[in-house]
Amino acid sequence: MKFRGTRYGRWYGARRKKPRDHRVIASERNMRRTRLLVDAARQADPTELNHEWLADRTGVPLGYLVWRYPTAADLRALRSPSP
Repeated sequence: MKFRGTRYGRWYGARRKKPRDHRVIASERNMRRTRLLVDAARQADPTELNHEWLADRTGVPLGYLVWRYPTAADLRALRSPSP
C-alpha cells in the first residue's frame, strides 16, 4: 500500500512546522464567530432567539455562547447594527 500523505523521517527529511502566532489565530476565530452570530441573530425571529438555537444554527459551542452572552438581552443586542 502506498502512503500518500506527508511523511517525516529519514526518507523525506524532517520538516519543521511554521511558527504560529496564537494571538492572531484567536483574533481571527473571534471575528469569524462574531460574524456568524450576528448573521444568524439577524435572521432569527425574536421569539426563537436563544442560546441553544444559536449554537445549533452556527456551530459555536453552547458554553462559549452562555459565557459571552449570558442573558437573552445580550443575544438580542447582536441583532442591532454595530456603530
